[in-house]
Formats: sequence, structure tokens, C-alpha cells
Amino acid sequence: MLLLPVIFLASCNTHKKELAQLKQENEELKKLVEVRDQDISSFMQVFNEIGENLAQIKAREQIITKQTGNMEAGQDKVSVVKDDLLAIDELMRKNRENIQSLSAKLKSSKFENKELQKMVANLEKTISEKDVEIVGLVKELEDLNYEVKDLYSSVAKLETENVEKGSIINNQDKALNQAFYLIGAEKDLKEKEVITKKGGFAGIGRVEKLNQDLNQGLFTEIDIREKNTFPIDGKKVKLLTNHPSDSYLIRKNDDDRYYSFEITKPEEFWRSSKYMVLTVD
Repeated sequence: MLLLPVIFLASCNTHKKELAQLKQENEELKKLVEVRDQDISSFMQVFNEIGENLAQIKAREQIITKQTGNMEAGQDKVSVVKDDLLAIDELMRKNRENIQSLSAKLKSSKFENKELQKMVANLEKTISEKDVEIVGLVKELEDLNYEVKDLYSSVAKLETENVEKGSIINNQDKALNQAFYLIGAEKDLKEKEVITKKGGFAGIGRVEKLNQDLNQGLFTEIDIREKNTFPIDGKKVKLLTNHPSDSYLIRKNDDDRYYSFEITKPEEFWRSSKYMVLTVD
């Protein structure tokens, strides 16, 4: 009997702690629900804004089509078309920004809402399709001699990307087909330190070798697809760089002088080295 008050007090304390914990959990749940509702409300505002923008874009597209189809319209129609296209460009810019914002919010949201994800994905598809449609409209306007391609961002961006891509391809193509050659008397090439002699002594057993620190300025750059014949004039010709022996010909005239060095198999010839050094004496 003496222990009953103690047991009762302990039971009350435990009950109070449980109630406090439940109350705290309830408050946290309410906050989570409020955050979720705020997120949904924010999403719906953006969805509505994108929908309104798309409706305005469609209306302006119709105005442009009407203006360009009216052969009796005055000179002001060009200005109207350009103004409408600029407005469409701005509306599309806002749509892209809104989609990026929605995607970022979905990723950072504490709640996984498959319906919202589906709605965002559908909007992305709609905006992408609309972008293609407007690019087509711009092309039609250009065909009608309206200078408007710089007024729509996607067209300008696409042209810039194509120019950059073309430049990269050209540079890669140039690098793949780029080679360097140098033709000269052996004495001159030694003086210019293009070739050196190592090994042996007193001129016995010496082997000619290319200098590892070649002076690039001494060489002539070529496109291997365009130049394969090199005029020469000498009694003695030596190819110092390493190339397959069956990939070139050295032609000689009736006076027993060499007059032409011809690369007969360019792909094989330049595979081992992009440099050709020829001594002619």
C-alpha cells in the first residue's frame, strides 16, 4: 500500500511525457502539411503562368500568320511581326526559367509527388514542341524576306552552335590532315641544327639523326590531301624521316639527276610521322 502513491506518480509522469511527445509530433506534422500545401500552391501558380504565356504565344502566332498572309497590309506589318516575335521570345524565355525553377523545387522538395513530376515533364515536352514550332515559323518568315532570325533566341543559339560545331570539325579535320616538310642541302640542315651526327669517330660509322628540338619555323605546313609532289634538283637525295619505302617515288631524268619526290600512298606515308625531311645535294 505504501508503494501505490509512488507507482501512481511515476505513471502520471510517463503519461505526461507521452502527451508532450505526441503534441510535438502533431506540431511537426502540421508544419510539414503546411510546407507541402505551400509547395503545391507555388507549383500551381507557376503552372498557371506557363499556361497563360502559352496562350499569349498562340495568339501572337495567329497575328503574325494573319499579317504575313495579308498581301494588302501596309509597311507597318513588318514592324508588327517583329514586335510580336520579340514578345514571343520573351514569353518563351520566362517559360524556360519557370520550368527550371519547378524542376529545382521538385528535386529539393521533401515530398515525392508523382503527379507534380508528371505535370512538369508534360510541360517540358509542350514547351519544347512549341519551341520547334516557333523555329519553323521564323524560317517561314525568313523565306518571305522578313529579317527576323536574330529576334528569336533559339534560332540565334542554334546558328551559334552550328558555327562553333563547324569550327571544331574544321579544326579537327585540319589537324588530321596537317603535315610539315623541309627540303634542303645536308650542309644547310646541319647548320640550322635540323640534323646532327652521333656515333663513331673521324667520320667513320656516323649516323644522321633528326634534332629532337626541331625549329618549327623552318618547316612548311601542308594539307596532305592536296600536296603530294615536291620538285627537287640534285644528284643525291636522302629521306631522313621514317616513312614506308613503298609509299613514295623519287624520279630521275636522263641526266641522272633527281627532279621529283612523289608520295604515292599519302595515308601510309604520313602515318608514322607528320614531318618529312629531305636532303638534296
